[in-house]
Amino acid sequence: MLTNTQSSLSKLQELLPQLFESTQLLGEPFLRFQLTPGIIALLSMESVQEALLVPVKFITRIPNVPSFVVGLVNSRDRVFFAIDLPEMLGLASPLTTSLHYHMITIQVSQLISSNPEQKICLGLIVNYIQGITRVNSDEKLSDQGNFSSSLTPHIQAVIAEKETLLPILSLASIIKQANKR
Repeated sequence: MLTNTQSSLSKLQELLPQLFESTQLLGEPFLRFQLTPGIIALLSMESVQEALLVPVKFITRIPNVPSFVVGLVNSRDRVFFAIDLPEMLGLASPLTTSLHYHMITIQVSQLISSNPEQKICLGLIVNYIQGITRVNSDEKLSDQGNFSSSLTPHIQAVIAEKETLLPILSLASIIKQANKR
């Protein structure tokens, strides 16, 4: 019995320092989400404020706007537009009449405003938010893959994961497209 306790104690002493060691996570963080049922995409976490599951009733519809504009959202004392990202990018939008939308809230102030103090946000509604993926710069491919011609201008880079190519979307290109329309 004493040796069993001693072995448990020695194991604990061995593992305890590892608990307090900071582990260095490698790679740049990206938010991983399902753009359409057939396309998983990534967006740099640099501008992502939060990922939300928003009840449909919390989005205020607005008349006379492009069809990809879902409406206005009030979150954390900010009011901002929520857009159907797949539809805006010219893809078949998988959004249905569900009770909730998966929304990525992004900070766009640095891309559209000369005042860095101004906190301007935009909600990107996608099919499903999957989580965070880390990508090393050497994993990025120069080949854009066989994506639709409407999506290709918004692809910053592509990574290969198993048999699938995942596009990394350019936030600047998305904002430019939203402002154009």
